[in-house]
Amino acid sequence: MIGYLRGNLVELEDERVILCVGGVGYEVILPAIEMRALRARLGEALYDQERLRAQEVELYIYEHIADRQPNTLFGFNQRLEKEFFRLLITVSDIGPATAAKAMAIPVAEIAAAIERRDTRVLSSLPGIGKRKAEQMVATLKGKSLPFCLAPIPDLEEAPPPEDVSQFVKDVQQILVEQLGYKPHEAEAMVTRALQRRPELTDAQALLEEIWTGERPS
Repeated sequence: MIGYLRGNLVELEDERVILCVGGVGYEVILPAIEMRALRARLGEALYDQERLRAQEVELYIYEHIADRQPNTLFGFNQRLEKEFFRLLITVSDIGPATAAKAMAIPVAEIAAAIERRDTRVLSSLPGIGKRKAEQMVATLKGKSLPFCLAPIPDLEEAPPPEDVSQFVKDVQQILVEQLGYKPHEAEAMVTRALQRRPELTDAQALLEEIWTGERPS
């Protein structure tokens, strides 16, 4: 069973990453709070595809094994967050997917709400309504107390570079919204085109260079 991975980022999306470990790509689902913390850790590399793919990332892994379904890997920046996740899934009707969705705020805040019996806060978490919030309190009060002292992760993401020209943003938007490319693919295509033709200054010329440079020879 996989419990920990360390490797280079191949893809970074809203809810998942792909880590290359020993030549094998592992798709890992991250709760929202864990993705925010990871993006904060990556700093300015977020905006440079080449630097991003060179980043080595380590994640603690919970591997969910289900009958007749592919295994699912859930990733966490710290062991403590993984242990809290394992505690959450002991609650009736809260499986791994629901627990991951619910972890949208820091662990310490969820644990504190449980210890205060604050079902209002708990029921506001994604995927958690009033009934599940009450179940969380009934099942985890006392058990979640140590997690109230968990450190709050740094969640402040590095600001994007200010020197990205509007025509570049326009082309990336066209590639994503009209042509169906993923954001990281569009960014990589634009970067390669500008490396070939750094003198380009308008969207039409940039699109033509992308078409010329990306089509099979």
